Amino acid sequence: MRDLLRLFTGAEGETRTPTGEPPLDPEPSVSTNSTTSAGLFYSCHRAEKRIYIELIVLSSLCARPVPLAFGGVVFMKLIPDWERQPSGSRPRTVFTIGVFDGLHRGHRALIELVIKQAARLKAQALLLTFDPHPLTVLAPDAAPPLLATVEDKAGILASWGLDCLGVLGFTRELAGTEPLKFLSHHLARFIDPAAVVLGPDFAFGRDAQGGPETIRLWLAGVSPRARLIQIEPVAGDSGLLSSSQIRQDLKEGLVERAAQDLGRCYRLSGVVIHGQARGRILGFPTANLGLVRQLVPGPGVYATRVHLDGQTWPGMTSIGYNPTFGEKGLTVETNILDFDGFIYGKNLALDFVARLRPMVRFESPEHLARQLAQDRETARNLL
Repeated sequence: MRDLLRLFTGAEGETRTPTGEPPLDPEPSVSTNSTTSAGLFYSCHRAEKRIYIELIVLSSLCARPVPLAFGGVVFMKLIPDWERQPSGSRPRTVFTIGVFDGLHRGHRALIELVIKQAARLKAQALLLTFDPHPLTVLAPDAAPPLLATVEDKAGILASWGLDCLGVLGFTRELAGTEPLKFLSHHLARFIDPAAVVLGPDFAFGRDAQGGPETIRLWLAGVSPRARLIQIEPVAGDSGLLSSSQIRQDLKEGLVERAAQDLGRCYRLSGVVIHGQARGRILGFPTANLGLVRQLVPGPGVYATRVHLDGQTWPGMTSIGYNPTFGEKGLTVETNILDFDGFIYGKNLALDFVARLRPMVRFESPEHLARQLAQDRETARNLL
């Protein structure tokens, strides 16, 4: 089973990043477009750089791509159902394939090479990923919590300069596809390969039978002048980078270490839901985050940046079981500093900047309120 999964986990697994990485990227803030649930708008925090995603959706009437364009400076196409796009146009493309959960700094080294090669060859730069995560289908009990949703990936990849993100629905049937059939059916129908960039230990197809040599054989038949590039693992100051290690760091509340490996603060997104209103009673009203699809960092109190309605606010976020009140359900509650408004049902995203303290049980609500006042000032100074 492990070999079977290598195509779909290798691209998110252990990758070394070069030394001398750039400083942490400015964080993209996200809000949904009010006119359509399909459109997504991202603006990069601090960089004053605007990025627009052109989402390609398929009309059931004409079975053709219908672009939802928002105008702007930088565009990226998001094709959420790769198989349903019309075949035949086959744009010249430099591409890579994989899960790329989290899109950490090792992934970025590979993707930047895709973008560089595409510019040199006057081709589009494509990343083809999978949804849901392959382990969710093949081994549900072993499936890891996500670090990034497809929407998160789209915003990050657009900020890096990728031209197109394709999403291929993952099924058991897909996992059992012979390697050459996978390439001919899922790629050759839609693109004209100019180059392929692969990570180390890349394998794909049924029983992980396919590898770089399979792709070379395929390229010789469909695009003889196309080049295959496989990056070598490169040791960095932090050693091996892996999505698995980032997940472990987040579970332990080590959000600053995770940020170093990701190249940005970890982001958690969801919808504001009703809670017990205890924070308001204590003088610290909170936005309770629900409908979360990603890994929730370990219990504790954190300094966070809060993205809401296209604006960014400082905040402090409590993750835990509210031990002072004897509750058992895990909650994610954020006190948005200097903010007052009705936000139930709205989309909200949190960037985890630093962990302030662990979750502890206080003798009384009054003792908790005094500590929260200190936490708020600490968070304000950090942000």
